[in-house]
Amino acid sequence: MANFQTHLNVGILVSAAATLSLHVAGVVEQSPMPVLFVLGVAGSLLPDIDLERSKPTSLLFNVLGAVLAFAVTLPLTARFQPLVLAAIWAIVFLAVRYGVLKVFSSFTIHRGVWHSWLAIAAVSLATTNLAYWGWEHSAERAWIAGLMVGIGYLTHLVLDEFSSVDLFNAKIKRSFGTALKPISLKYPWSTIAMAGVLAALISVAPPVEGVLEQLDLDPQATLVELETWLREGTRWAVGHLSEWWERLSQPLAMQASRG
Repeated sequence: MANFQTHLNVGILVSAAATLSLHVAGVVEQSPMPVLFVLGVAGSLLPDIDLERSKPTSLLFNVLGAVLAFAVTLPLTARFQPLVLAAIWAIVFLAVRYGVLKVFSSFTIHRGVWHSWLAIAAVSLATTNLAYWGWEHSAERAWIAGLMVGIGYLTHLVLDEFSSVDLFNAKIKRSFGTALKPISLKYPWSTIAMAGVLAALISVAPPVEGVLEQLDLDPQATLVELETWLREGTRWAVGHLSEWWERLSQPLAMQASRG
């Protein structure tokens, strides 16, 4: 698994490249670029949310605790004194920061469902819906926000998968294949739960036609091209992986025979 600093550095580079590309392509204006950049970087750190003591998890629950604490106390400002409000704020913050985090961690396993394509889709769509329904952005802006989080999230998983292969010593770590997978077969109930959440998010998602027009994409033609690309890409990947595995297995067999 790549460390926090590596994820952060690569997330910054990829998010900057993606944001600038969207701007150069005329998809986004200059004003939302900093926010999109931050969303991309945040997405590149999110997969480690299933680690109770990771830096991304601590940061996320700190922010979540503060936001919920203000959401609870602000409507009560006319009814209570400042010291009481401060006590309520602290109780809500600590309950979220430590209580909710503890409960959440008890239901998550590192490199489980949060390290999957399913998680990329769920987190990206959650961001899209939050931007559209919560922050009242346009559908186009909301989808771009979700796209940036998805790009960052995918970057994290790819880095974790690369770190599972030791090219210099010609060996594969036991963690290979656990970071970048479609779903988590090892934890079926978590996969089913996240799939249900994804279905719910899809049902309330904003219209996507505006983004496709902005990107000059025809939905039907895009699906046909995507299907063709996936089929050809899968065939290419299987062929090259088989060849790569044959080359890698030879030094591994020699190393095992010497041992």
